[in-house]
Amino acid sequence: MRHRRAAVAVAALALLGVAACGDDSDDKGTPATVTPGASAPAVLGGSPGAPAGGASAAPGGASAAPGAIPTEGTASQQPPKKGGGANQRPAGKGAVEPDVLAAAGLGPYAIGVAQRDLKSAGLIGAVSTKQKCATAKGLADYASPALAFSDGKLERISVTSRDVSTATGAEVGTTYAKVKQLYPSGKQLDDWVGAKAWFAVDGGNALLFVIKNDRVASMQAGPAQALQFHHTDDQGC
Repeated sequence: MRHRRAAVAVAALALLGVAACGDDSDDKGTPATVTPGASAPAVLGGSPGAPAGGASAAPGGASAAPGAIPTEGTASQQPPKKGGGANQRPAGKGAVEPDVLAAAGLGPYAIGVAQRDLKSAGLIGAVSTKQKCATAKGLADYASPALAFSDGKLERISVTSRDVSTATGAEVGTTYAKVKQLYPSGKQLDDWVGAKAWFAVDGGNALLFVIKNDRVASMQAGPAQALQFHHTDDQGC
């Protein structure tokens, strides 16, 4: 009988030990299985559906969508409105209108186009060549612009016809005061004998308005540096 009571007591103590082990706060148990693709649980103190692991949010508190394309620095330059502060066409845009002179060119006579391409297309007449420079006339359909080439590429366009204007309406005969109003960011350039011109840069190119008797006598387009040096120091082609 004594042995039977002892056995019952041992069994009772064993059961109490098992129960105590089941309530042990240090026992983490078996990790839960996460199904691939399932949403992560809400993070304490965060928003439901927030990425697990504390991933950083986009600036300003908005979450960036995976694979989203950054917008910073991707805006394209738009053509300026007439009468606005930037009065010329966007830098590098080819001129395609036959009666509008831009810093980038006039009609098919785009700054930098190859002389041989214009010749093969029948867009220039006889060419006069001197060392690395060449000159020619454009077609009457484009007001017969004077063209200057350097190393086989179009470097300068000069227009003296009133049939051509700029995008803002400047043309041969426009007053000097009006040209400065149309291109307020420009500056005056004087040549080696004191003749003045208004110089308006547009990207790497520029427009130059040669002034005589306080009016535009001719309009030129070409690379800014080459155009400036040709006017001030009679350098280049």
